[in-house]
Amino acid sequence: MLLIIAWGELGYDEAAIALDIPIGTVRSRLHRARQRVRAALGGTDPTADSTDGNDL
Repeated sequence: MLLIIAWGELGYDEAAIALDIPIGTVRSRLHRARQRVRAALGGTDPTADSTDGNDL
């Protein structure tokens, strides 16, 4: 699902049509895939801002 959404640059609705599955299934599979990737990265969120503003 990550490949279709991220690399394929498809929206949720487009991915659902391409895979012939309900959009809710796309959302749940993407959510689970993101959880797995986050866990594989040690529980960190790669999209979080790593600066805290105290380095000035």
